[in-house]
Amino acid sequence: MLISRLEQTQYRRPLFAQMRWFIRLRWVAASSVVVAALIYWLIAADLARGRLFLIVGLAIFAYNVIHWLLLHRWSRLSKEPAPLVLMAWMQIVLDLASLTLLTLDSGGVSSPLLGLFVFHMVFASLLLPQTMAFGGAAVAVAMLGGALFFTKEFPREIAGRLILAGWVVTLLLTVYVANVITRDLRQHRRRLIRKNHHIRQIKNQLQRQQQAMVQQEKLAGLGQMAAGVAHEISNPLASMDSVLQLMQRKPEKINAQNIETLRQQVQRIHRTVQQMTAFAHPVDHQWRTTPVNQVVDESLKLVRLDGRARRTRFVQDLSPDTGAMPLLPQALQQVLVNLLLNALDATADTAEPTLSVRTARSEKWCVIEVGDNGHGISPENKQRLFEPFFTTKPVGKGTGLGLWISYSLIRRQGGDIQVRSEQGAGATFTLRLPLDQNHADLAQKNAPGGR
Repeated sequence: MLISRLEQTQYRRPLFAQMRWFIRLRWVAASSVVVAALIYWLIAADLARGRLFLIVGLAIFAYNVIHWLLLHRWSRLSKEPAPLVLMAWMQIVLDLASLTLLTLDSGGVSSPLLGLFVFHMVFASLLLPQTMAFGGAAVAVAMLGGALFFTKEFPREIAGRLILAGWVVTLLLTVYVANVITRDLRQHRRRLIRKNHHIRQIKNQLQRQQQAMVQQEKLAGLGQMAAGVAHEISNPLASMDSVLQLMQRKPEKINAQNIETLRQQVQRIHRTVQQMTAFAHPVDHQWRTTPVNQVVDESLKLVRLDGRARRTRFVQDLSPDTGAMPLLPQALQQVLVNLLLNALDATADTAEPTLSVRTARSEKWCVIEVGDNGHGISPENKQRLFEPFFTTKPVGKGTGLGLWISYSLIRRQGGDIQVRSEQGAGATFTLRLPLDQNHADLAQKNAPGGR
């Protein structure tokens, strides 16, 4: 059966493992042959037979070393299964040749080693394709039959020939049964390979879609702040226009102070655009050791561009003990901006809107709290707060993905989000990030959506 490139790669892995196992098994076989040689010498005083067993045992050791070196080299260089099949044939032929010599020397058809050929048929069925495994049986029959014929030890009596015929049938049946078993196992493995490959494709597609949703949510946040950004840019532009009009009417008024005023307003616009550009950039999933308070401060500066922030009082309590820690800074900034924009929405009808941001550090966690004095969250909505596409905002005002994405981004960093709220008494979102980020590749859990 033709198999794909992926299946060939997956086929090589168990083949390598099986061949390594056979090589280890051959060390035991070679040692057993050498021990048998010593027994013939020391106990049976059969020097000729002991010499043959010793030569065969040392030969097995020698070609096993060669196979081990070749396997180690091909495991790094070869991407095709064909060299491994060739190497398997080499091992099987050499093993059968060694076993034929030992069988011939220890009694031929009546040798107790005759049954060991069955094990090699099992090995051939595991290492070789199905039709080639029968070729292994043919090689075994040809080797032993030819050796018996040329040494004139081929059985002449009916009993000996029946034993030899039964041995041939046993080899063929062994190959057939082993082929049936290995065929089912290989087919099952191919199905698993295809399913795993399909699952990986689905996973990659879901990750791409989730990244697209993360980026879309960021752009939605920028859309909410668009009016404030326009105001933030229009003010310095108006100041610059006034200075330029003055300089145009009265050229003698061109002085260092006016030029410095223009430069300050340009820098103000540049900072605003830079903040927006940095936030709009796709999330960088690179871990960096970053001061937590710096990320919080940048998030607050960004949210202050929103027009609603001008009537809102911000309370900051950023502990200097928070320090720096490994995190995904862009992802954390997106979470904080989303929570702060949600807080602005929640305090839209509040007489004196207040947003509070606090950071702290415990033995194992970095804690960030974002609170407001808005309308709060009802108990029934609190249970569904982090579900995707759930939102209490009017139609067209929210996607229901903000908190779900925020939760996912925090979980990706090994942390969690907790909520304390009573309806009419505001809400506080608590972010906890583990200080030990050795588990940077934590499985991402899907969680909740908009408020």
